[in-house]
Amino acid sequence: MEETVGAVKITLLIYLLLTALLPAQLLELDAARILSQPNRSAPVVVQPIAQGYLYLEPHQARVEALFDASTVMRLVDAQATLPSTLSAETQKKLIEGITSQTEGWCRLLTGGSVVPGTALAPAIVRGKPGATLPLEDGATVPLAEAMVGFTWEFPTPPLPDEITLEWHGPMSTAKALPVRIFFGKTSEAVEIFADFPRLTWKNQGRLPRPAPLAQIPGIPPGKSLRLPLASIAWFLGCLAFYLTLKLRGHRLPGGAAPFIGAWLLGAVLTWPMLRISLPIPGTGGVQVTETTTAEAILTPLLRNAYRAFDQRSESAIYDVLARSVDGELLRKLYLETIQALTLEGREGTRVTITEFDATVASVKPTDTGFTADCQWTALGTVGHWGHAHTRVNRYTAEVTVSPVAGEWKMTALQVREARRL
Repeated sequence: MEETVGAVKITLLIYLLLTALLPAQLLELDAARILSQPNRSAPVVVQPIAQGYLYLEPHQARVEALFDASTVMRLVDAQATLPSTLSAETQKKLIEGITSQTEGWCRLLTGGSVVPGTALAPAIVRGKPGATLPLEDGATVPLAEAMVGFTWEFPTPPLPDEITLEWHGPMSTAKALPVRIFFGKTSEAVEIFADFPRLTWKNQGRLPRPAPLAQIPGIPPGKSLRLPLASIAWFLGCLAFYLTLKLRGHRLPGGAAPFIGAWLLGAVLTWPMLRISLPIPGTGGVQVTETTTAEAILTPLLRNAYRAFDQRSESAIYDVLARSVDGELLRKLYLETIQALTLEGREGTRVTITEFDATVASVKPTDTGFTADCQWTALGTVGHWGHAHTRVNRYTAEVTVSPVAGEWKMTALQVREARRL
């Protein structure tokens, strides 16, 4: 009995010492936080997440915003009971419910004029700002690990003087939205406040210039026949006049010598006038038989095809792409490249190619151009949700190149293998 009493005294003494030494918040329950949770059994995010991103590139500005899923669910239904996990069906309902509320959240201006933008479908991602993972279709995610991301894309001039972002969507509990601006290899952190919901970024030469199109080797011109059109017309006119006089039985005024002299003088004077060149069939172009020659032509064509997708409007992409591609291949290459450069899932952000390399293994001449058996590798990067994605694609294909209107263009493409490294 005495041993039991002694043990109780020792335990009580240890408790009193811990109570005196440790902070009170470690020994007491945060009753206010527990009561504020609608569903006390659900592991909701204790600290709400509100983070914005502004990605600036030549031809495009992209605005992204991340919020914790609990906050977004409260925006859809303030009285909703928060679940512990988000099933695929719950995610679908959440996206449908919040999409109808996002109109007017984001507006972009360049040079004082509003830029019409495109709002992509909201996406549910897993993780924290700067460290996110996309969800596979049908996957369930704990509520405490889920965020909802919103994206707007705006076509801009290649080098705008300034960009103004207006934000009228949700903010943090401090009535502010922290925003990180990315341009080139640099970034800077700013904030948008509820009482002044806008920020202005000035270029001042900080935005990198768009990559120029590669120079494509020209096609050597063929031989041509230069014709003095004015002299021919003068000669034929004088001949018709002489034959008309002969048929009517008239003599040449002043005799034959003055007429022939005037005829020859007119031919000499009109010789440099209206001279035209007529190409001689079969003498133009060049027969490509060496892999080095084929590679020098094909590499810039492929590189420029990727450069076309630096543009953001469909018409602008087609205009640049048509400089390297012709015929039915134009639309096919547009659709396939758009798909290859778009990130997986429902996020829809497009990768920008930063490095490119092509090699030609063999070449076969055709009637007008050549067909090359080649391989190329395209490396692209894109900033998304605060961190960078890298994609490397490698293709093995047979490409046909032909002269079109005096320029080399790709006219056929058969991909044999496409791999993501």
